[in-house]
Amino acid sequence: MKKLRARATKDMGEITPDAIRKVVLNLFRRRHDYGDFDLSEVVAELGQLGISTVKQLRLLLKKHRRSILNDERTRMTHAETSYLLSHFDSRGIDAHTNTSWFAITGLVREALEKEFGWEVVEQFYVEAPDEGYEEEAE
Repeated sequence: MKKLRARATKDMGEITPDAIRKVVLNLFRRRHDYGDFDLSEVVAELGQLGISTVKQLRLLLKKHRRSILNDERTRMTHAETSYLLSHFDSRGIDAHTNTSWFAITGLVREALEKEFGWEVVEQFYVEAPDEGYEEEAE
């Protein structure tokens, strides 16, 4: 049996929160590593969409890297920047250039959206309506 190279053994590994962080930070700048977000939700989302190995995640992020970075470079209005600064973590916002950047979870979710489309990814964010709401509507 032929011995696998080190890259091949790492690529066959399952996706874990630590693996996501390592793959993302190898492709994007360190400034994206802010906040203490729970990456286990992202692992579940990736699993539901059929991405189960580190290699699949790395190739997905590499494929959409330029478009994600272009999305980050778009300038916001001063009002949008002020709103984001007052309501969210200021570590992902540059008030001088009116731009913002994604955290690690945002980078992975943006790549998923670009690969599968918003309609597929939207199912992870839409909560089921309450039963009482449906009865009131009828």
